[in-house]
Amino acid sequence: MITNHRRLTGALLAAGLLATAVGCGSSDSTESEPDQSAIVKELRDQLPEAVTKSDTLKVATSIYPPVDFYESDGKTLTGFDYELMEEIASRLGVTIEWNVIDFANIIPGIQSGQYDFATDLNDTAEREEVVDFVTEFRDGTSILVPEGNPDGITDLDSLCGKTVVVTKGSTQVALVAEQNKTCSTPIKPMQLPDDPDAMLAMRNGRADAYLVNTLAGSYAVNTAGQQGFEILEGVYDEVFAGLVFPKKSTELRDAILSAMQALIDDGTYAEVMKDYGLENNMIDKSMVNAVGNG
Repeated sequence: MITNHRRLTGALLAAGLLATAVGCGSSDSTESEPDQSAIVKELRDQLPEAVTKSDTLKVATSIYPPVDFYESDGKTLTGFDYELMEEIASRLGVTIEWNVIDFANIIPGIQSGQYDFATDLNDTAEREEVVDFVTEFRDGTSILVPEGNPDGITDLDSLCGKTVVVTKGSTQVALVAEQNKTCSTPIKPMQLPDDPDAMLAMRNGRADAYLVNTLAGSYAVNTAGQQGFEILEGVYDEVFAGLVFPKKSTELRDAILSAMQALIDDGTYAEVMKDYGLENNMIDKSMVNAVGNG
C-alpha cells in the first residue's frame, strides 16, 4: 500500500513476511576503508573541499528492508541502498559514517546540517521545497499474481472482471476505482486489513491478483517463505525515491549525482538491484528533484 512517505508496507514488515532482522538502534557507525584502486579521480574532484579533507560522509537512514536493514546479528547493516552507497564511497575515496535514525528525524537532521545527506525518501513536490533529491530508485504499485500467472494477467486492463486484493486505506483502492471507469466488467476489489491477509487470500484462491507496493512486493517474492507468487513487469502510480541533501549543498549533491549515474552506466547499479529482485524499481537516469524537473 502507498501512503505519504516511504514506509509503504509497514504491515508486511511487521508481520515478518520478509525474513530479515530489522534492529532499531539509533545509530550505526559501520565504516569500511575505500579501495584505493577503485577511486575515480574525475568523480572525487567534484567533491567539496571539506569532504576531501575529512574523507568522510555522514549519512543518515532508517531501517526498512530491502533498502537498509540489519543482518541476523542485529548489528551489521546491509540492503541495496547500503551496497550502492558503499560503492559510491569507494569511487569517491571516502568512508561513510552511517547513522540509523528514526524516519521522522531525517529531514530535520538534513536541514540542521547534522548529516551530509540521507537516503530513502520519496521525492515529493512539498519536500523539494525544503531539501534536494537525487534519484536512486522508483516505486509505486505493481501486480502480484500466483506463480505461473494462470489467468494471463498482463496489466491493469486485464484485471477487469477479476477479484483483486487491495489493503484498506491504500492508494490502490483509488487506483481500482479509477480503472473501473474503463472496464466493461468491473474489477471486484477485495479490501483486506493488511498484507498477511492479502497474501492468504491469494494462496487460498479467493483473489486473482494483488495490487501491491512495488518495492516491498518485489522483495517479498524473492525472499524465503514467499514462494508461489510472482510480480509482473510494470509500475503504476510511479513515484521516485532517493537521496536527500540540504538546499545549500549543491556541490556535494551534484558529485553524488555523478557517482550514482556512473554506477548505473557501468552496470554496478543493475547488479545490486537484481540481487534483491528489484528489477521493477530500477532507473536508467538519476536526476535532481525528479518531481520538479521530470
